[in-house]
Amino acid sequence: MARFAAAAFAVAMGITGLFSVAKAADLPAYKTPPLPPPIIDPWTGFYFGTHAGYGWGQKTFLDNFPTPDLALDARPSVSGGLAGLQAGYNYQFNWLLVGVEGDFSWSGVENSTFSCFSFGNQDCSAHPEWFATATGHIGAVWGPFSIYGKGGAAWVEDSYTDVATCHGSQPHNNGGIPAVCGDPFSANDTRLGWTVGGGIEYQISHNWSVFGEYDYMNFGGRSVPFTDGANGFFTEEIHQFMNIVKVGVNYRFNGFDTSSTGMLADAAPDVNSTDEGPTHVIAFTGVDVSKLSFDAYAGGMVAPFKDLDTSGFRLYILGDGSWYKYFDSAGNGIKGVQLSGDFLGGYAFEADNYSLNFLGGFNAENDTLSQPDPTNKVVGTQFGIKVRTDDWYNPTDRTLLHTEAEFSSAFLTYYGTGSFGYDFLNDSIFVGPMIGTLGDERYSQLRAGLSITGIKFKNVQVDLSGGYANDSVVGPGGFGKVEVSTSF
Repeated sequence: MARFAAAAFAVAMGITGLFSVAKAADLPAYKTPPLPPPIIDPWTGFYFGTHAGYGWGQKTFLDNFPTPDLALDARPSVSGGLAGLQAGYNYQFNWLLVGVEGDFSWSGVENSTFSCFSFGNQDCSAHPEWFATATGHIGAVWGPFSIYGKGGAAWVEDSYTDVATCHGSQPHNNGGIPAVCGDPFSANDTRLGWTVGGGIEYQISHNWSVFGEYDYMNFGGRSVPFTDGANGFFTEEIHQFMNIVKVGVNYRFNGFDTSSTGMLADAAPDVNSTDEGPTHVIAFTGVDVSKLSFDAYAGGMVAPFKDLDTSGFRLYILGDGSWYKYFDSAGNGIKGVQLSGDFLGGYAFEADNYSLNFLGGFNAENDTLSQPDPTNKVVGTQFGIKVRTDDWYNPTDRTLLHTEAEFSSAFLTYYGTGSFGYDFLNDSIFVGPMIGTLGDERYSQLRAGLSITGIKFKNVQVDLSGGYANDSVVGPGGFGKVEVSTSF
């Protein structure tokens, strides 16, 4: 009986085993869960940044007035520091990296005094005021490193001066051309050339990289007209080339790394959500017009570690260009072109009804005049320290207070404005009075008028202001300002 029970138990277990095998065969095979999608290639995307460096080169002055005999008049060297901004886009194909970039450098490169020409004991100066490039680049990626070569178009703005001192033993004329003793001549020249170079870049974190670079620039030769602002005039053929070494830092818009695992924030948004989601960048551009002045600017504010609605670190970048005209004491119309840039960092305090930013950093400005003006201190290039603060405050749902103030040690430039707005239609468009002041070592201006803030077209906001302006140089008139911004 015991042997029968044991046999029955063995048979039952065998049948159960067969049933279990058959059941398992009908089940789907177990698979390892798929790995999370890989992080975006770290070099692909838009970027912007700042740089500083040193430049050196040579200019060759050849005689071409009144007869183009191309005799050597001078061959000065120029050298000095420079700093600027850059922006571009990269695309990575496995190890291959291609991209485009534009940069702008304010320049302290110069030769302030050198002997020129063979008569009148003349002293000259040469100053490349700024450099700009538009280039393509190609390189190879190896881990966090990128090695690249680049080439493309280059521009330079040069200013020159020449005065005959007549203090030495040289003759006071040459071939019937007199040296007008003590009469200052000047020239400004913007020219197109070409550039080639290369560098190495290292990504220190998901969004930040540092680089070192060498560039060679050649601007060929061209005839440059010199004038004394009256009837004095001559030309000189000037050839030039430059060498530039620079180091810099870039911030990359390739997602926001918010954890130690390296996973990208915002990499997989909820498609069923109606929330626009957090934003990390606000970009803006605008124009400001007043009497005999036109200004255009573009820039952005970045929250690199958190979103814009959360208190935290901020980066601020701005590029600005303006055209202006004024009259000297003799009634001569003088035209000026101003180019400036800011790279600032700081902290933002954010709450439901206010936003307050405190920023500081570096600023550069170049002003070029159509003719010499000894009374105008705002000419040439200066580098400065800049501070800025701005705030938006809603005391109630239908009221808005806004203030903005900044100061730079470059040409003692300042700007300030304040406004109050009321939402009359309960549509978040605030209308009300504003006052402002701006200026530098050349001029000061007071403003009073009306502001309209918060006109929205989907994710684009338009802000307007305009009214009366009183300028210390060109007198009373009006002003108008339009700014367009968006966040993402």
